[in-house]
Amino acid sequence: MIIYSIVMIQKKILLGFLIFIIGGSLYAQDVKGVVTYNRKTDYISIISKLPHMTKEEVDRMSLTWGNWASEGRDHHLFFKKNKSLYQPKKRENDNGYSWKQDQFVLIRDYKNKEREDVIETLGNLYHIKGPLVKRKWKILNEIREIAGYLCMKAETYNPIKDQTIHAWFADGITFSGGPEGFGGLPGLILEIDINNGDAVITATSVDLDREDVTLPIPKKIKGKKITEEKFDAIIKKYVKETIEGKKNPYWRVRY
Repeated sequence: MIIYSIVMIQKKILLGFLIFIIGGSLYAQDVKGVVTYNRKTDYISIISKLPHMTKEEVDRMSLTWGNWASEGRDHHLFFKKNKSLYQPKKRENDNGYSWKQDQFVLIRDYKNKEREDVIETLGNLYHIKGPLVKRKWKILNEIREIAGYLCMKAETYNPIKDQTIHAWFADGITFSGGPEGFGGLPGLILEIDINNGDAVITATSVDLDREDVTLPIPKKIKGKKITEEKFDAIIKKYVKETIEGKKNPYWRVRY
């Protein structure tokens, strides 16, 4: 009975995927909403995989930093009429201390297949504009529920940071986007898992009933204009050189 159910769900997903390909952007043009995601990063797991780290060093850092950022960081995805914007939730003042927040705004236009990002990293503010990244997704035979929606699992690979990415998408929400700039699946992505738990971005609430969905696109976008290829080359070089210098690059670069 369970096998039969999985097969039927796979057929449903495949049908949705075919409709998505044939119908293109028309498939999701009327869908709108706001999703809150929580992003958790397991820095100890990340550190343990660095080639220069010994078990003793990892254990020592685990005692010191093991619970750091355990609550994660909330982000919002606004989507409407084939467009989306993803950014961190603004932090409130903590006992009078105002957190310095690096800019991280990811804008997607799925109808015109364009992206526009504003990313502050390595001491610079970058404005990246160009075509959407074409990812090769493999849909897997696993299902689970996230935020009240039945989701299917898919897999892809990020060659820039040598990461295996797993996405859980809900074909019941016919929007092809998701958190962290990911998209291209026949349904809204409700979770991204990077390298088996090193970083996990999970939807904690999905609001599809909001009438006043507006993408908070900045009126004036600042930053050094750069192509995706040049930006990726900067990140790849920094990660490589920092690891060769026996340090952790992901203290400064988003994992």
